[in-house]
Parts: sequence; structure tokens; C-alpha cells
Amino acid sequence: MKTAVQAGLVALGALLAGTTVPATAEAATIQRTASCHAGDFSGRLTLRYEAVGFDYRVVGGYTTSGPYIGDVAGKVSLRISYRSGSATHTVYSQSSATTGNTNFSLPTTTTVPATSMGTAAATFDNGSASCTAVVPIS
Repeated sequence: MKTAVQAGLVALGALLAGTTVPATAEAATIQRTASCHAGDFSGRLTLRYEAVGFDYRVVGGYTTSGPYIGDVAGKVSLRISYRSGSATHTVYSQSSATTGNTNFSLPTTTTVPATSMGTAAATFDNGSASCTAVVPIS
């Protein structure tokens, strides 16, 4: 956020002075990880996103979880949301079967306003235990 404000002030100063400022390079990708545990069962969510204008655009993510016994698959559910005032807005939700590793590809329109508190929550379930890992988006 601080970098975006600084860039805006530089551009405003250049505009007032009658000069132009070259566009900044593509935003750097931010990567955050969170984990959870329920007894011997555990899950880990890694989320990648970038600051674009006044939003955070979620690029993708992956999860690891286990153990899963035999050929039994578990379930992982990903929910990306943000709070605005007292309301919670879900911008992406997906559930899928997993045996340990799952990659998530998200639409390029999956964004969270930079002025709101965003989170990505992955809930892991192996049939006998479950836990939720939460990554802040800020």
C-alpha cells in the first residue's frame, strides 16, 4: 500500500510539473502460507497474489494435506473473501477431492479491494479429522 501511495504522489507531482512518469513494471507476486493441524492430520495453504491498483489480484495457490489412508481421498475447500463494513463478500469458492496435493487456478477477475480485510481459507477433511488454514490478503 505504501508503494502505491508513493507512486501516486510521484505521478501527481509529475502531472503538476507537466512531465510524464513511465509506467511501473508489473506488480511483484506476494506469496503467503498458513497451516493447520488436527491430531496427526495437517494442511497447508500457499496463496499467490499481486497488488494491482487499488486491488489485490489472486493469481493462484496450492495446498498440501494428509495423511490419507489407503486409496481414500479427502476434500479441500478454498474460500476467498473480504469484509466491507459488517458484510462479508465471497469472491471465489471451490471444493475438490484430494489425496495430498491440489493446485488452484483462479480467474483473473478474482480480486480483493486493498482497502478491505481479505482472507483465503482452506478447509481440509480426511473423513475423520478436519482443520482450516487461513491466509490474510493484505
